[in-house]
Amino acid sequence: MLMKFGLPSAEAWSKVPALEAPIAPSPFTNPYLTKLYEVTMRGSTPLTIAIIYFTSVHLMNKVVRNRQIRKQQQLEKSSDGKQQPGSKKRLPAAPYSISKTSTFKLFVILHNIFLCVYSVWTFIRMITTIASTMDIFKLELIPSFYESLKVENYTLQKLDVFFQSVCDSKSGIFSRVITSTQGLHNLEILGFWFYISKFYEVIDTVVILLKGRPSSLLQSYHHAGAMMCMWAGVRFQSPPIWIFVVFNSFIHSLMYFYFTLSCLHIRVPQVFKKSLTSMQITQFVVGGSIAVLHSFVWIIDTSKIVGAEHMELVNCISTPEKALPLLINVAYLTPLTALFAAFYIESYFKTKNA
Repeated sequence: MLMKFGLPSAEAWSKVPALEAPIAPSPFTNPYLTKLYEVTMRGSTPLTIAIIYFTSVHLMNKVVRNRQIRKQQQLEKSSDGKQQPGSKKRLPAAPYSISKTSTFKLFVILHNIFLCVYSVWTFIRMITTIASTMDIFKLELIPSFYESLKVENYTLQKLDVFFQSVCDSKSGIFSRVITSTQGLHNLEILGFWFYISKFYEVIDTVVILLKGRPSSLLQSYHHAGAMMCMWAGVRFQSPPIWIFVVFNSFIHSLMYFYFTLSCLHIRVPQVFKKSLTSMQITQFVVGGSIAVLHSFVWIIDTSKIVGAEHMELVNCISTPEKALPLLINVAYLTPLTALFAAFYIESYFKTKNA
């Protein structure tokens, strides 16, 4: 048996994380990418950008709503003098002139296509990396490990190999064994670029504002929180961050595909939009639960072979630094799930009843 379930490591959850802990060496050889890696791994970078983004959006929301109110007043005056007060939710869009240009419309289409393709690429590469890591453990590392311990009869379960591959800091999906032996990107690189993509995704909000609609709290909270979650997971190389990358890239593949179709004025069935929102809520609940499960997983510490009779186990969340991203993600996902649930009810149940 490679792994077992047990209580979380007391050491990981009883100590304060060392936020000043050294950053892992850059996985890039290019000096510009290395500099980008070093700058974006500083905690001040995502925190500053997230605060500026969140504050700016809600300041702009006031400007956009004032434009909507003025447009509503103009429409009321032009409708035979009939004054019909409208709620903020039903205020008409007040687009800026740039949003009506063909260049802007083309940019939005290309933006959605790019994020759709990138999300598909990330999902496939991440799944491939996990599968390849499991193969390496099953066919090479685990047999050699047991051979060194002089253990002849052993059985491998897929769940054992899976958790060993995602939790093992020495040879797992965060290590560079995958890159060197299989020519694949490991989670260190895939996670970094996925983290960077969270900054680029704020363009979604810019597009909404330019189209004359305010950005919802759901969207601004979603984008700002994702920056911090991905930073923490990549910065401290916490094993459960693979869940964020896999689940989120899969959902984004479908979401940006839907946005692309909408930009091309291709009608999408309501059931698809409803299913997409349901999957988003499901990824938060299921993904968060699996992430927490990692803290109860104990794997064989392949860096400490002490003898056939004394195989040493180590917790998947073995340090306070690896536990911190898990706490941040759970704290982020709890209100996000509630916001998405409220959006689901507002969009599909109240609309249907009306």
